[in-house]
Amino acid sequence: MGSLTGLLILTQPVRRIVSTLPQVLKAASQHVNQTLYVHLDPLAQAKTLGAKQQLSLCSHIITSLYSQSSSQCHGLDVRVLMAGFKGTSEVPLRTKCEIDIVLFDQLKEGSEKTDLEKRYRSFLLGCKSEKIILFDNLEGFESQPPENIVNEEANNVYSNVVLGGTFDCIHDGHKILLSEALLRCTKRLTVGVADGPLLKNKTLKELIEPCEVRIHNVKDLLNDLDPSVEYSVVQILDPMGPAGWDKSLEMIVVSEETKKGITLINNARQETGLNLLDGYIICLVNDKCRASDEEEMKLSASSMRMRLLGTVLKPVKTNDALPHSPYVIGLTGGSASGKSSVAKRFAKLGAGVVDCDKLGHEAYLKGTKCYNDLIEAYGSDVVGKDGQIDRRMLGSKVFNDKSALERLNGIVWPEIARLAKERIDTFSREGFKVVILDAAVLLEADWDKFCHQVR
Repeated sequence: MGSLTGLLILTQPVRRIVSTLPQVLKAASQHVNQTLYVHLDPLAQAKTLGAKQQLSLCSHIITSLYSQSSSQCHGLDVRVLMAGFKGTSEVPLRTKCEIDIVLFDQLKEGSEKTDLEKRYRSFLLGCKSEKIILFDNLEGFESQPPENIVNEEANNVYSNVVLGGTFDCIHDGHKILLSEALLRCTKRLTVGVADGPLLKNKTLKELIEPCEVRIHNVKDLLNDLDPSVEYSVVQILDPMGPAGWDKSLEMIVVSEETKKGITLINNARQETGLNLLDGYIICLVNDKCRASDEEEMKLSASSMRMRLLGTVLKPVKTNDALPHSPYVIGLTGGSASGKSSVAKRFAKLGAGVVDCDKLGHEAYLKGTKCYNDLIEAYGSDVVGKDGQIDRRMLGSKVFNDKSALERLNGIVWPEIARLAKERIDTFSREGFKVVILDAAVLLEADWDKFCHQVR
Protein backbone atom coordinates (compact mmCIF):
# COMPACT_ATOMS: atom_id res chain seq x y z
CA MET A 1 0.00 0.00 0.00
CA GLY A 2 1.02 3.62 -0.48
CA SER A 3 1.32 6.25 2.24
CA LEU A 4 -1.85 6.09 4.31
CA THR A 5 -2.96 8.31 7.20
CA GLY A 6 -5.83 7.22 9.41
CA LEU A 7 -8.29 8.76 11.85
CA LEU A 8 -9.15 6.35 14.68
CA ILE A 9 -12.47 7.12 16.40
CA LEU A 10 -12.87 5.83 19.97
CA THR A 11 -16.57 5.30 20.71
CA GLN A 12 -16.69 2.85 23.61
CA PRO A 13 -17.24 4.20 27.15
CA VAL A 14 -14.18 5.98 28.52
CA ARG A 15 -13.86 3.63 31.47
CA ARG A 16 -13.29 0.68 29.12
CA ILE A 17 -10.93 2.33 26.63
CA VAL A 18 -7.63 1.70 28.40
CA SER A 19 -8.23 -2.05 28.78
CA THR A 20 -8.80 -2.48 25.03
CA LEU A 21 -6.10 -0.14 23.71
CA PRO A 22 -3.49 -2.84 22.86
CA GLN A 23 -5.85 -4.69 20.52
CA VAL A 24 -7.39 -1.51 19.07
CA LEU A 25 -4.03 0.10 18.27
CA LYS A 26 -2.59 -3.11 16.84
CA ALA A 27 -5.65 -3.54 14.59
CA ALA A 28 -5.48 0.10 13.45
CA SER A 29 -1.80 -0.24 12.55
CA GLN A 30 -2.69 -2.92 9.99
CA HIS A 31 -4.44 -0.28 7.86
CA VAL A 32 -2.19 2.79 8.32
CA ASN A 33 1.53 3.27 7.69
CA GLN A 34 2.18 7.00 8.21
CA THR A 35 0.22 9.01 10.78
CA LEU A 36 -2.55 7.69 13.03
CA TYR A 37 -4.75 10.40 14.53
CA VAL A 38 -6.87 9.38 17.52
CA HIS A 39 -10.13 11.17 18.37
CA LEU A 40 -12.48 10.63 21.32
CA ASP A 41 -16.09 10.64 20.08
CA PRO A 42 -18.86 12.23 22.21
CA LEU A 43 -20.40 8.73 22.58
CA ALA A 44 -17.46 7.74 24.76
CA GLN A 45 -17.75 10.55 27.29
CA ALA A 46 -18.99 9.62 30.76
CA LYS A 47 -21.69 12.12 31.67
CA THR A 48 -21.85 11.06 35.32
CA LEU A 49 -18.23 11.81 36.20
CA GLY A 50 -17.26 14.99 38.03
CA ALA A 51 -14.97 17.49 36.26
CA LYS A 52 -11.82 16.47 38.15
CA GLN A 53 -12.51 12.76 37.80
CA GLN A 54 -13.17 13.25 34.08
CA LEU A 55 -9.88 15.16 33.67
CA SER A 56 -7.96 12.48 35.54
CA LEU A 57 -9.50 9.73 33.40
CA CYS A 58 -8.65 11.61 30.18
CA SER A 59 -5.05 11.91 31.35
CA HIS A 60 -4.97 8.17 31.98
CA ILE A 61 -6.32 7.40 28.50
CA ILE A 62 -3.93 9.78 26.70
CA THR A 63 -0.89 8.48 28.60
CA SER A 64 -1.93 4.89 27.89
CA LEU A 65 -2.47 5.64 24.19
CA TYR A 66 1.06 6.95 23.76
CA SER A 67 2.78 4.40 26.00
CA GLN A 68 1.03 1.52 24.16
CA SER A 69 1.63 2.96 20.68
CA SER A 70 5.39 2.32 20.72
CA SER A 71 4.85 -1.44 21.02
CA GLN A 72 1.60 -1.79 19.06
CA CYS A 73 2.13 0.73 16.23
CA HIS A 74 5.75 0.28 15.12
CA GLY A 75 6.88 3.13 12.88
CA LEU A 76 3.60 5.07 13.10
CA ASP A 77 3.40 8.70 14.16
CA VAL A 78 0.50 8.51 16.62
CA ARG A 79 -1.16 11.84 17.45
CA VAL A 80 -3.97 12.09 20.00
CA LEU A 81 -6.25 15.00 19.08
CA MET A 82 -7.35 17.09 22.04
CA ALA A 83 -10.75 18.28 20.73
CA GLY A 84 -12.69 15.25 21.97
CA PHE A 85 -10.92 15.06 25.31
CA LYS A 86 -11.43 18.78 26.01
CA GLY A 87 -14.93 18.84 24.57
CA THR A 88 -14.12 21.76 22.27
CA SER A 89 -15.45 20.05 19.14
CA GLU A 90 -17.41 16.89 18.28
CA VAL A 91 -15.10 16.20 15.33
CA PRO A 92 -11.48 17.25 14.71
CA LEU A 93 -11.34 20.85 13.47
CA ARG A 94 -8.46 20.08 11.14
CA THR A 95 -5.43 17.83 10.77
CA LYS A 96 -2.12 18.63 9.15
CA CYS A 97 -2.17 15.39 7.15
CA GLU A 98 -5.05 14.52 4.87
CA ILE A 99 -7.13 11.63 6.22
CA ASP A 100 -7.16 8.57 3.95
CA ILE A 101 -9.00 6.09 6.18
CA VAL A 102 -11.51 6.48 9.03
CA LEU A 103 -11.38 3.65 11.55
CA PHE A 104 -14.00 3.02 14.24
CA ASP A 105 -13.02 0.96 17.26
CA GLN A 106 -16.23 -1.09 17.25
CA LEU A 107 -19.48 -1.60 15.36
CA LYS A 108 -22.42 0.59 16.32
CA GLU A 109 -26.02 -0.15 15.42
CA GLY A 110 -29.25 1.84 15.07
CA SER A 111 -29.32 5.54 15.83
CA GLU A 112 -25.75 5.54 17.18
CA LYS A 113 -24.45 4.27 13.82
CA THR A 114 -26.47 6.93 11.97
CA ASP A 115 -25.18 9.66 14.26
CA LEU A 116 -21.57 8.54 13.76
CA GLU A 117 -21.85 8.53 9.98
CA LYS A 118 -23.41 11.99 10.00
CA ARG A 119 -20.82 13.33 12.42
CA TYR A 120 -17.83 12.18 10.36
CA ARG A 121 -19.46 12.65 6.95
CA SER A 122 -16.85 15.21 5.82
CA PHE A 123 -14.00 12.76 6.56
CA LEU A 124 -15.78 9.74 5.08
CA LEU A 125 -16.48 11.52 1.81
CA GLY A 126 -12.82 12.40 1.38
CA CYS A 127 -11.40 8.95 2.13
CA LYS A 128 -9.58 6.84 -0.44
CA SER A 129 -11.35 3.75 0.90
CA GLU A 130 -14.50 2.91 2.85
CA LYS A 131 -14.68 3.27 6.60
CA ILE A 132 -13.24 0.39 8.60
CA ILE A 133 -14.83 -1.18 11.67
CA LEU A 134 -12.02 -2.74 13.69
CA PHE A 135 -14.18 -4.97 15.93
CA ASP A 136 -17.78 -6.15 15.96
CA ASN A 137 -17.84 -5.94 19.72
CA LEU A 138 -14.98 -5.01 22.02
CA GLU A 139 -14.72 -6.94 25.26
CA GLY A 140 -13.16 -4.70 27.89
CA PHE A 141 -13.35 -4.04 31.61
CA GLU A 142 -13.84 -0.75 33.39
CA SER A 143 -10.72 0.84 34.81
CA GLN A 144 -10.06 3.73 37.14
CA PRO A 145 -7.18 6.18 36.65
CA PRO A 146 -4.28 5.50 39.04
CA GLU A 147 -4.37 7.58 42.20
CA ASN A 148 -1.77 10.32 42.28
CA ILE A 149 -1.81 12.37 45.45
CA VAL A 150 1.00 14.64 44.21
CA ASN A 151 -1.10 15.83 41.28
CA GLU A 152 -4.49 15.96 42.96
CA GLU A 153 -4.58 19.69 43.68
CA ALA A 154 -3.51 20.48 40.11
CA ASN A 155 -6.36 18.60 38.40
CA ASN A 156 -7.87 21.86 37.22
CA VAL A 157 -7.79 23.82 33.98
CA TYR A 158 -5.89 27.09 33.56
CA SER A 159 -5.70 29.93 31.06
CA ASN A 160 -1.89 29.99 30.82
CA VAL A 161 0.32 26.93 31.22
CA VAL A 162 4.08 26.53 30.81
CA LEU A 163 6.52 23.64 30.34
CA GLY A 164 10.05 23.12 29.09
CA GLY A 165 12.33 20.50 27.59
CA THR A 166 14.92 19.72 24.93
CA PHE A 167 12.38 18.26 22.47
CA ASP A 168 15.00 16.58 20.32
CA CYS A 169 13.79 13.57 18.30
CA ILE A 170 10.19 14.10 19.44
CA HIS A 171 8.89 10.85 20.89
CA ASP A 172 5.83 9.58 22.76
CA GLY A 173 7.17 10.86 26.10
CA HIS A 174 7.25 14.40 24.66
CA LYS A 175 3.74 13.92 23.30
CA ILE A 176 2.48 12.93 26.76
CA LEU A 177 4.12 15.98 28.34
CA LEU A 178 2.63 18.35 25.76
CA SER A 179 -0.80 16.68 25.79
CA GLU A 180 -1.09 16.77 29.58
CA ALA A 181 -0.38 20.50 29.42
CA LEU A 182 -2.89 21.02 26.59
CA LEU A 183 -5.56 19.11 28.50
CA ARG A 184 -5.32 21.71 31.27
CA CYS A 185 -4.83 24.79 29.08
CA THR A 186 -7.65 26.93 27.69
CA LYS A 187 -5.86 29.97 26.28
CA ARG A 188 -2.06 30.03 25.90
CA LEU A 189 0.65 27.39 26.22
CA THR A 190 4.25 28.54 26.64
CA VAL A 191 7.00 26.03 25.79
CA GLY A 192 10.67 26.60 26.53
CA VAL A 193 13.08 24.70 24.25
CA ALA A 194 16.46 24.15 25.93
CA ASP A 195 19.60 25.27 24.13
CA GLY A 196 23.19 26.41 24.71
CA PRO A 197 24.50 25.66 28.24
CA LEU A 198 21.43 23.54 29.03
CA LEU A 199 22.65 20.93 26.53
CA LYS A 200 26.13 20.65 28.06
CA ASN A 201 25.57 17.31 29.82
CA LYS A 202 23.27 15.71 27.25
CA THR A 203 24.31 12.35 25.81
CA LEU A 204 25.56 12.72 22.21
CA LYS A 205 24.76 16.42 22.26
CA GLU A 206 26.50 16.74 18.88
CA LEU A 207 23.51 14.97 17.32
CA ILE A 208 20.88 17.24 18.86
CA GLU A 209 18.96 19.10 16.17
CA PRO A 210 19.41 22.90 15.91
CA CYS A 211 17.13 24.85 18.24
CA GLU A 212 15.17 26.45 15.39
CA VAL A 213 14.38 22.98 14.02
CA ARG A 214 13.20 21.75 17.41
CA ILE A 215 11.05 24.85 17.92
CA HIS A 216 9.47 24.32 14.49
CA ASN A 217 8.76 20.65 15.26
CA VAL A 218 7.10 21.50 18.59
CA LYS A 219 4.92 24.19 17.01
CA ASP A 220 3.99 21.88 14.16
CA LEU A 221 2.92 19.13 16.56
CA LEU A 222 1.01 21.43 18.93
CA ASN A 223 -0.98 23.08 16.16
CA ASP A 224 -1.93 19.63 14.92
CA LEU A 225 -2.99 18.35 18.35
CA ASP A 226 -4.97 21.40 19.41
CA PRO A 227 -5.50 24.37 17.05
CA SER A 228 -7.73 26.11 19.63
CA VAL A 229 -4.82 27.22 21.84
CA GLU A 230 -2.33 30.06 21.34
CA TYR A 231 1.32 28.98 21.41
CA SER A 232 4.55 30.64 22.46
CA VAL A 233 7.49 28.31 21.76
CA VAL A 234 10.80 29.95 22.64
CA GLN A 235 14.49 29.19 23.09
CA ILE A 236 15.66 29.08 26.72
CA LEU A 237 19.26 29.29 27.93
CA ASP A 238 18.61 28.94 31.67
CA PRO A 239 16.53 26.37 33.60
CA MET A 240 13.67 28.76 34.40
CA GLY A 241 12.98 30.42 31.07
CA PRO A 242 9.65 32.32 30.93
CA ALA A 243 8.51 30.53 34.10
CA GLY A 244 10.92 32.74 36.02
CA TRP A 245 9.44 36.08 34.91
CA ASP A 246 6.09 35.74 33.07
CA LYS A 247 3.41 36.99 35.48
CA SER A 248 0.54 35.62 33.37
CA LEU A 249 1.51 31.98 33.93
CA GLU A 250 -0.60 29.89 36.31
CA MET A 251 0.59 26.28 36.09
CA ILE A 252 3.73 24.38 35.10
CA VAL A 253 3.86 20.80 33.82
CA VAL A 254 7.01 18.77 34.52
CA SER A 255 8.12 15.15 34.51
CA GLU A 256 9.06 13.16 37.59
CA GLU A 257 12.78 13.70 37.00
CA THR A 258 12.43 17.50 36.94
CA LYS A 259 9.81 17.98 39.67
CA LYS A 260 12.31 19.79 41.93
CA GLY A 261 12.20 22.59 39.38
CA ILE A 262 8.72 23.57 40.58
CA THR A 263 10.09 24.57 43.99
CA LEU A 264 13.08 26.42 42.51
CA ILE A 265 10.88 28.36 40.11
CA ASN A 266 8.31 29.25 42.75
CA ASN A 267 11.05 30.42 45.12
CA ALA A 268 12.35 32.73 42.41
CA ARG A 269 8.85 33.99 41.58
CA GLN A 270 8.13 34.65 45.25
CA GLU A 271 11.28 36.74 45.58
CA THR A 272 10.13 38.97 42.72
CA GLY A 273 6.53 39.21 43.91
CA LEU A 274 5.01 36.97 41.22
CA ASN A 275 2.19 34.51 41.78
CA LEU A 276 3.21 30.93 42.56
CA LEU A 277 2.60 28.27 39.93
CA ASP A 278 0.56 25.15 40.51
CA GLY A 279 2.57 22.13 39.44
CA TYR A 280 1.48 19.05 37.54
CA ILE A 281 3.88 16.09 37.52
CA ILE A 282 3.63 13.40 34.85
CA CYS A 283 5.02 9.91 35.29
CA LEU A 284 7.89 8.67 33.15
CA VAL A 285 7.07 6.08 30.49
CA ASN A 286 9.18 2.95 30.09
CA ASP A 287 10.81 2.40 26.72
CA LYS A 288 9.35 -0.86 25.39
CA CYS A 289 11.70 -0.73 22.36
CA ARG A 290 14.92 -0.47 24.39
CA ALA A 291 17.71 -1.87 22.21
CA SER A 292 20.69 -2.12 24.60
CA ASP A 293 21.76 -1.84 28.24
CA GLU A 294 23.36 1.54 27.46
CA GLU A 295 19.97 3.04 26.64
CA GLU A 296 17.78 4.55 29.35
CA MET A 297 14.87 2.63 30.83
CA LYS A 298 12.49 5.52 30.14
CA LEU A 299 11.50 6.91 26.76
CA SER A 300 14.39 9.21 25.99
CA ALA A 301 15.80 11.28 23.13
CA SER A 302 19.27 10.21 24.34
CA SER A 303 18.41 6.60 23.50
CA MET A 304 17.05 7.67 20.12
CA ARG A 305 20.29 9.52 19.38
CA MET A 306 22.23 6.36 20.28
CA ARG A 307 20.18 4.49 17.67
CA LEU A 308 21.24 7.07 15.08
CA LEU A 309 24.90 6.11 15.46
CA GLY A 310 26.14 4.47 12.29
CA THR A 311 23.37 5.88 10.11
CA VAL A 312 23.76 8.50 7.38
CA LEU A 313 21.82 11.57 8.54
CA LYS A 314 22.33 13.64 5.40
CA PRO A 315 22.77 12.71 1.74
CA VAL A 316 26.45 12.06 1.03
CA LYS A 317 28.01 14.75 -1.15
CA THR A 318 31.06 13.63 -3.05
CA ASN A 319 33.84 15.85 -4.39
CA ASP A 320 33.82 14.91 -8.07
CA ALA A 321 36.71 17.30 -8.80
CA LEU A 322 39.19 14.87 -7.19
CA PRO A 323 40.77 11.89 -8.96
CA HIS A 324 38.53 8.83 -8.78
CA SER A 325 41.14 6.67 -7.11
CA PRO A 326 41.94 6.35 -4.32
CA TYR A 327 38.56 7.30 -2.84
CA VAL A 328 39.35 9.45 0.24
CA ILE A 329 36.92 9.43 3.15
CA GLY A 330 37.45 12.11 5.78
CA LEU A 331 36.74 10.78 9.29
CA THR A 332 36.26 13.45 11.95
CA GLY A 333 34.83 14.00 15.41
CA GLY A 334 35.85 15.03 18.90
CA SER A 335 38.04 13.20 21.37
CA ALA A 336 36.74 9.71 22.29
CA SER A 337 34.11 9.85 19.53
CA GLY A 338 35.29 6.52 18.11
CA LYS A 339 37.31 7.68 15.08
CA SER A 340 40.22 5.35 15.76
CA SER A 341 37.94 2.33 16.22
CA VAL A 342 36.16 3.07 12.95
CA ALA A 343 39.49 3.61 11.16
CA LYS A 344 40.75 0.22 12.40
CA ARG A 345 37.65 -1.49 11.07
CA PHE A 346 38.18 0.16 7.68
CA ALA A 347 41.83 -0.98 7.75
CA LYS A 348 40.69 -4.59 8.33
CA LEU A 349 38.48 -4.24 5.26
CA GLY A 350 41.49 -3.23 3.16
CA ALA A 351 41.52 0.57 3.34
CA GLY A 352 44.60 2.68 3.88
CA VAL A 353 44.51 4.90 6.99
CA VAL A 354 46.16 8.31 7.37
CA ASP A 355 46.33 9.28 11.05
CA CYS A 356 46.67 13.08 11.14
CA ASP A 357 47.40 13.05 14.86
CA LYS A 358 50.57 11.06 14.18
CA LEU A 359 51.40 13.33 11.28
CA GLY A 360 51.13 16.26 13.67
CA HIS A 361 53.96 14.81 15.74
CA GLU A 362 55.97 14.23 12.57
CA ALA A 363 55.47 17.84 11.47
CA TYR A 364 57.25 19.10 14.61
CA LEU A 365 60.42 17.04 14.07
CA LYS A 366 63.80 18.76 14.03
CA GLY A 367 65.00 19.85 10.61
CA THR A 368 61.57 20.34 9.05
CA LYS A 369 60.33 23.68 7.73
CA CYS A 370 57.60 23.62 10.36
CA TYR A 371 60.23 23.16 13.11
CA ASN A 372 62.15 26.21 11.94
CA ASP A 373 59.03 28.32 11.50
CA LEU A 374 57.89 27.54 15.07
CA ILE A 375 61.23 28.67 16.54
CA GLU A 376 61.08 31.85 14.48
CA ALA A 377 57.50 32.56 15.59
CA TYR A 378 57.71 31.66 19.29
CA GLY A 379 61.39 31.83 20.25
CA SER A 380 64.19 29.34 20.88
CA ASP A 381 62.85 28.49 24.35
CA VAL A 382 60.25 26.21 22.70
CA VAL A 383 63.13 23.82 21.94
CA GLY A 384 63.69 21.21 24.65
CA LYS A 385 66.90 19.64 25.91
CA ASP A 386 66.59 16.87 23.34
CA GLY A 387 66.58 19.42 20.51
CA GLN A 388 62.94 18.75 19.63
CA ILE A 389 60.00 21.14 20.03
CA ASP A 390 58.77 21.15 23.62
CA ARG A 391 55.03 20.99 22.92
CA ARG A 392 54.15 21.74 26.54
CA MET A 393 56.16 24.96 26.44
CA LEU A 394 54.66 25.82 23.05
CA GLY A 395 51.19 25.15 24.42
CA SER A 396 51.70 27.59 27.28
CA LYS A 397 52.51 30.31 24.75
CA VAL A 398 49.24 29.90 22.84
CA PHE A 399 46.96 29.04 25.76
CA ASN A 400 44.15 31.61 26.10
CA ASP A 401 45.63 33.63 23.23
CA LYS A 402 43.42 33.28 20.16
CA SER A 403 45.76 35.11 17.77
CA ALA A 404 48.78 33.06 18.91
CA LEU A 405 46.79 29.81 18.48
CA GLU A 406 45.68 30.84 15.00
CA ARG A 407 49.30 31.59 14.09
CA LEU A 408 50.34 28.15 15.34
CA ASN A 409 47.63 26.43 13.31
CA GLY A 410 48.70 28.48 10.28
CA ILE A 411 52.19 26.96 10.57
CA VAL A 412 51.34 23.36 11.52
CA TRP A 413 48.16 22.58 9.59
CA PRO A 414 49.61 23.18 6.10
CA GLU A 415 52.54 20.88 6.95
CA ILE A 416 50.19 18.14 8.16
CA ALA A 417 48.16 18.59 4.95
CA ARG A 418 51.32 18.17 2.86
CA LEU A 419 52.29 15.00 4.73
CA ALA A 420 48.72 13.65 4.43
CA LYS A 421 48.73 14.14 0.65
CA GLU A 422 52.07 12.31 0.46
CA ARG A 423 50.57 9.35 2.37
CA ILE A 424 47.51 9.33 0.11
CA ASP A 425 49.76 9.31 -2.98
CA THR A 426 51.77 6.44 -1.50
CA PHE A 427 48.62 4.41 -0.84
CA SER A 428 47.51 5.14 -4.41
CA ARG A 429 50.80 3.78 -5.85
CA GLU A 430 50.42 0.71 -3.65
CA GLY A 431 47.03 0.01 -5.20
CA PHE A 432 44.69 1.02 -2.36
CA LYS A 433 41.22 1.94 -3.67
CA VAL A 434 40.00 3.58 -0.41
CA VAL A 435 41.92 5.80 2.03
CA ILE A 436 40.62 7.01 5.41
CA LEU A 437 41.81 10.44 6.55
CA ASP A 438 41.44 10.37 10.36
CA ALA A 439 41.52 13.98 11.62
CA ALA A 440 39.81 15.67 14.58
CA VAL A 441 40.20 19.13 12.98
CA LEU A 442 39.42 18.01 9.44
CA LEU A 443 36.79 20.69 8.83
CA GLU A 444 38.50 23.47 10.80
CA ALA A 445 41.76 22.92 8.88
CA ASP A 446 39.93 22.82 5.52
CA TRP A 447 41.32 19.36 4.77
CA ASP A 448 37.91 18.20 3.54
CA LYS A 449 38.79 19.79 0.18
CA PHE A 450 40.92 16.75 -0.66
CA CYS A 451 38.32 14.24 0.56
CA HIS A 452 35.63 12.73 -1.64
CA GLN A 453 33.25 12.66 1.33
CA VAL A 454 33.31 13.35 5.09
CA ARG A 455 31.89 11.20 7.86
